[in-house]
Amino acid sequence: MESKVKFSVIVPVYNSENTLKELFTRLKETFVSMNETFEVIFVNDHSRDSSYPILREIFKENKSEVTVIDLLRNYGQHNAIMCGFNYANGEFVITIDDDLQNPPQEIPELYEEILKGFDAVFGVPNDKQHKKYKNLGSHFIRRLNHKTFNIKDDLSFSSYRMIRKEIVDEIKDLKTPFPYISGMILTVTRSVSNVTVAHNRRQHGQSNYTLSKLIRLAFNLLINYSSIPLRYVGAFGLVISILSFLLAGAYIFKELIVGNAPPGWTTLVVLISFYNSVILVIFFILGEYISRMLRELSNEKQYSIRRISEKEPNGKLTEVID
Repeated sequence: MESKVKFSVIVPVYNSENTLKELFTRLKETFVSMNETFEVIFVNDHSRDSSYPILREIFKENKSEVTVIDLLRNYGQHNAIMCGFNYANGEFVITIDDDLQNPPQEIPELYEEILKGFDAVFGVPNDKQHKKYKNLGSHFIRRLNHKTFNIKDDLSFSSYRMIRKEIVDEIKDLKTPFPYISGMILTVTRSVSNVTVAHNRRQHGQSNYTLSKLIRLAFNLLINYSSIPLRYVGAFGLVISILSFLLAGAYIFKELIVGNAPPGWTTLVVLISFYNSVILVIFFILGEYISRMLRELSNEKQYSIRRISEKEPNGKLTEVID
């Protein structure tokens, strides 16, 4: 789509057949009330239900405002958003979940905040309507963010965001196959803010963000955006090395002063302690190099597109295999 729009809304879609039509209706009503131009980019992350046929229906009825991208397989929410970034034309880019727990009617609040000069604004729920394990997982991810990116404690993150287009363009240049959108925003800019928003109870189905996905997100954050694991491994190796040398010293002292250690015991303890310490230090150094090389040399694709439904000059439905 070539026409310039004010807002681009990216919706990663996975098994949300019951909410998509209402979500688009509420998004459209919001932008009409704001008297602003907009586009909605739905990225179907290989849904197993009828989400894609419903998205086609939405597109056919709203060709000038909707793009539908169908991915070849399930890549995850953050990869789907990265795909949407590459097709966004708006001056401001919004990411929102497909489950209606984030109310589209609060977009004007995000817009009002970003106009204060921020590069990105996160809509933070005043009371998350999630299960306890997910709230606990979100708290853990928040603490990891603060630790990893060294940010102030009163800043929070969510998947409900508004980002300036120039920041999105910078994020698109970060070609990691393990994208983490909030982390990528903070890599580009620290001019970010929060707005308190409502968080509705889920009306249909269950959350697609399972415990295993939360664990995977935390793992990706730790491995790809921080050296925290390596630091802890290095610290552990250092502690073990010190304890090993102390133990070896104790046995040497016992052998020289007391003289009742079993034959060969002191030599064995000293050698094992020393070589284990050396191995741990070597692993730490190799891990640091491997971590840096993987981040620099990884060429794995973030996503692959099966087809795109977008507006053409003749107004017809066009499906492009990419």
